[in-house]
Amino acid sequence: MADNSQDYLFPDSRLPVSDKSLEGLAGFKYTLALGAAGAGAAALLILGHLGIAVIGAVLVLVLAAAESEPFLLVIIFLIPLGWSLKIEGRVHDVPSAVRSLVFVGFFVSRLWRGRLSARELLRSSPARASILFLSATIASIILAQGGWTQYSMNSLYRTGSYLGFFFVVLAWADSPVKIRKILSLLLYSTIITAVFAICQEVMGGYTSLWLYLNPPIDFNPQWNGRTTSFLNYSNSLAGYLNLILPFALACYVRGQGKWKTLGAWTLGLGFLAMLTTQSVGGLVAFVAILILGIFCFARNRTKSLVLFASICAFAGLLYLSKQYLNPTHTEESIGPDTVMRVLLWGTAWGYFVHSPIIGVGWGNFVGLYGLDLSSFSDLVPQGVFEVHNIYLQLLAETGLVGFMAFSYLFIQSWRLARSQLRSSFDSLNGALAFGVLGALLSVLVHGFVDFLFLVSPQFGTVFWVLLALLVASARLQGKTAVAESQIERVG
Repeated sequence: MADNSQDYLFPDSRLPVSDKSLEGLAGFKYTLALGAAGAGAAALLILGHLGIAVIGAVLVLVLAAAESEPFLLVIIFLIPLGWSLKIEGRVHDVPSAVRSLVFVGFFVSRLWRGRLSARELLRSSPARASILFLSATIASIILAQGGWTQYSMNSLYRTGSYLGFFFVVLAWADSPVKIRKILSLLLYSTIITAVFAICQEVMGGYTSLWLYLNPPIDFNPQWNGRTTSFLNYSNSLAGYLNLILPFALACYVRGQGKWKTLGAWTLGLGFLAMLTTQSVGGLVAFVAILILGIFCFARNRTKSLVLFASICAFAGLLYLSKQYLNPTHTEESIGPDTVMRVLLWGTAWGYFVHSPIIGVGWGNFVGLYGLDLSSFSDLVPQGVFEVHNIYLQLLAETGLVGFMAFSYLFIQSWRLARSQLRSSFDSLNGALAFGVLGALLSVLVHGFVDFLFLVSPQFGTVFWVLLALLVASARLQGKTAVAESQIERVG
């Protein structure tokens, strides 16, 4: 392990310093049991059972402070699972609350043991860019006319939970073994997510499990033939799948043994689940990922052209067949849905023009557009929709400041992933680099018709987890290269 004896926030030797994990009194089974009990009990905090909830929160904090590997891996494995609790008409996101507790426990423990290095955490450009983007969202809330609202507070909390878990993964994934475990769990959890989506399609309904995990507030959602799996909406599922499928594709193409098989299963089942969402934006983004794969992996020009033509023909066939696959969704997409999006886009652009520097405040659009679209309340009910466009959402809510900060994050992440793909000497590291490139591309393409970071906590969490794994992988590869060069000089 690298020497982390410098640049600590509190290097005072009077603090207890240890490089050993706090876990040691309980075994693997006890850790899993305590973790499950803690997460469930912490959720009861929202229900008002204060005593049990406090115990559960303490257990989560202790396990996170102990850096219990089984516990942290379970939390990562359960990222696709959405679980909301409805209390007095309001819905509370349980997994985000648990991940926030993990962040607090993890870093308070590291701070207390003198193992928190600010320079190490912020060494990479994606990490600094993430903090810059968070600062831009905070500035938009403080300085914008919309100011602090319930919507902005919820959005800021959700964004903070993404970045908090990003730094947890970045700090904890300090070995190739841990990175491989996390990547394999992401693939396995995606397989389960895809299988559940396919089951919904076969059963012709959301299922009672989904209704339990996503309790309706004012009405029971009507099944429209579009699957959601464990997530809250079909477009959210499509976006989530497009974050993982690029890595699965790279594992299938470049991997060997277990990784090739796991990548193939994830890619196949994930694509079937993508079809069941019937998300046009998601399918277009997936086609863009496949085209990116051709440019990165295909070595023969003729083969590349054949693959490109095949993908375009298949995409065209799917588009022409959509009216037969789901006539209801087709009618909606070319009718009221299109009008609704145009109205939201026009309103968002108006907010940006009115406040081009700082916007109306991060997360405030959903609470403001109802006043401007009151005459269209039957078509666009107030307090429900985001902008359905990542570019207009950023411009409207955070202005040019937030838009440039988010663009900087994407540019720095793209540069690092491209560099890793070119220089990686390990096939899995190369697959991860391509996975991040594909994920970034899917966000940019799907972002023309959807904005999922504030809509789906699963989407936002796994996006920053992938960035954390990329940074951790690059960091380890850099240390390995330095060590090998030193050995060569000595030799």
